[in-house]
Amino acid sequence: MHLASLSAGKTFITDVARRRQTIGTVHTLGALHLGHAELIRRAAAENDVAIVTVYPNKIQLSPGPEYEFNLEDDIALALGAGASAVISTTDAEMFPPGYRTFVSQGDYPLRASGPHGLLKEGVTGCIRWICFVRPTRSYFGLKDIGQALLVKQAVADLLLDCEIRFVPTVRYRNGVPISSRLRHFNRFELDELSSLSMALNHLRKEVATGVSCAQDLIDSAKPLITFGQFELESIRILSADSFEDQEQIELPFIISGVAVGHGIRVPDNIYVPDQDTLLHGPADIWIDLPERWECDFQAQCRPG
Repeated sequence: MHLASLSAGKTFITDVARRRQTIGTVHTLGALHLGHAELIRRAAAENDVAIVTVYPNKIQLSPGPEYEFNLEDDIALALGAGASAVISTTDAEMFPPGYRTFVSQGDYPLRASGPHGLLKEGVTGCIRWICFVRPTRSYFGLKDIGQALLVKQAVADLLLDCEIRFVPTVRYRNGVPISSRLRHFNRFELDELSSLSMALNHLRKEVATGVSCAQDLIDSAKPLITFGQFELESIRILSADSFEDQEQIELPFIISGVAVGHGIRVPDNIYVPDQDTLLHGPADIWIDLPERWECDFQAQCRPG
């Protein structure tokens, strides 16, 4: 079911609430892929109703070309993965004249994503959708761990009755986390990006052996990144509680790296919340690379 406005969505949500059914939500900017599909599957499996929202949040997206997404493809993927309904909307509905309310979390969003990030705007968008849908549970991928942790904190601070569920990162078997950004790159560039993922995992393994100086760890990881078409923007080790850069490694922490190619930032993260994850690695979900990358990237994301 596709609900093409907030008013249509509200009618559906009110009916679900009347029937006292649980709701799981997945909130997206559009351009859905297999990472989103995993979130949707979990929302559908753990709730009576799974709702996917599709809206390219204009306050979150960087200025530049129009965000690329195909609503029909997104609806097909969401419903194929188990969604009960897809709610889409427009700038006119989401940001009418006079809109002025944003979720403020001090400088935490800036610490988490750096000066190029727009986490304040991303968190604001997610919280607005959670207030609108009133889900029992809302699902966020660990690929975007900074946003996931900040949304969880905002939900707690605002006393919203919603459980935030984290879902493991979906990665290609070469290590690269699947992302809508990948549609801009060819298979050779994708293989090149894999060296960033391997370097971050190397860093985790070094911490597990007892290395604790963050700068030594970062210095040991950088030579493993063999970029030609990309540039390395940053490698960081952050506290998962404060988002401050760590000097001596303490749990919980985030290993973060950002590559830049063709003017597009491609982030990767490893969230290490506990000793088990440190020793054995995160519970990532691995999928095969498409045989014909350029033609098949979008096709693989549609239900067969």
